[in-house]
Amino acid sequence: MTSHNVGELPGGEASRKPQYRLEILVSDPQKRYGDQTSTSSYVSYQISTKTDNPAYLKNHKSDDEIIVVHRRYSDLLLLYNILLNDHPTCIIPPLPDKKVFQYIAGDRFSQSFTQKRCHSLQNFLRRVANHPVLSNSSVLMVFLVSNDWDAYRKSLSGHLQTNKEEVTDAFMNAFKTVHKQSDEFVEIKEKSDKLDHNVAKIDKIFHRVVKKNDSISEDYATLGANLQDLQELCSGENEDLAKKAKVFNEGITQLSYGFRDLSKYLAYEYIVDLKDLEHYIDSMGQLIKLKDQKQIDYEELSEYLTKSVNEKNNLISGYGGSNFFTNKLEELAGINQEAARREKIDKLEGKINSLSGELESAKKIADAFEQETLREVALFEELKTKELKDSLGSLADHHIEFYQKMLDAWVKVDESL
Repeated sequence: MTSHNVGELPGGEASRKPQYRLEILVSDPQKRYGDQTSTSSYVSYQISTKTDNPAYLKNHKSDDEIIVVHRRYSDLLLLYNILLNDHPTCIIPPLPDKKVFQYIAGDRFSQSFTQKRCHSLQNFLRRVANHPVLSNSSVLMVFLVSNDWDAYRKSLSGHLQTNKEEVTDAFMNAFKTVHKQSDEFVEIKEKSDKLDHNVAKIDKIFHRVVKKNDSISEDYATLGANLQDLQELCSGENEDLAKKAKVFNEGITQLSYGFRDLSKYLAYEYIVDLKDLEHYIDSMGQLIKLKDQKQIDYEELSEYLTKSVNEKNNLISGYGGSNFFTNKLEELAGINQEAARREKIDKLEGKINSLSGELESAKKIADAFEQETLREVALFEELKTKELKDSLGSLADHHIEFYQKMLDAWVKVDESL
């Protein structure tokens, strides 16, 4: 597995673009049953990859242009954890939640659940494929190509290292803040908070739109059923009215189907995109918190060094180092005050030399983390802008298609009546 260190990625625009084309499609969620040793069921997703990367084609061992494998959610979770572990300075795109409630309720095999998750997994892999570092990860290639993925999983069992030290530091620094936050990161935080707030607001609005569209679709379906009854009632007695009722009912049915399909698109794709974007923004926030943690480490070391230097200077000048009662006790115990003072100064000099080296190292790490974070934020902004553009374009296209179908259907109804 390739691991990238802080500051390893060179600057420049070319380095922020994936080297090869990598198109990934997640589709066809299918319920599958475990082997003979397991009674549990799971959902398998077909993952199709099209690329010009020669390493992928070399490992594919097939003449097909498109590489097809089948993976389950836990496989993608493993991929996510490996990427998170191997690339601590990258914004790792989020996976959809485990959805514990659906597991308990038994809805994890429903079409609604699997199709939404399928689209969300597609978003995850697309973001990974568009990332210049993550897209070159060797584990991603194994995930997308290998027919021996299960064996690969077993080989990793117990060997996946977690950044326990960073997790502990993050917990310890959870209630600490950076003393001198740069204006650049203050602006980044304000923009991300505003974006998160707006996306969450739009998410709530479209949830209401979906409920309204579903209700309208049901109402038109009910009206269509009543018109069907009217048509049957008029048949044989008033054929002209029965014919017109049939034509009008066809238009109403098209309306019902149209609202249903539009609502399905909104629920299965557009709202999923919004929710995934919220999680993506949160992932960026987590990286910024990690950057802040490195800066807090540097600031605390700096404060500790300053305190030690001041204590040494006070001892040299004859002020401080011990209080009056301590001095008296040492005097009564027969301790040489001057020798004790020199010993404390020597210890402080050793501590200061050690802290100076640690401080220099912490400064380099904090600065490198800050530069990498700025690059990742810039890449996030680029990908986010493209995603929003594509998502809004798709939203507009589906509404245009809906209105065009309704117009065509009701022009025919009007002509027939």
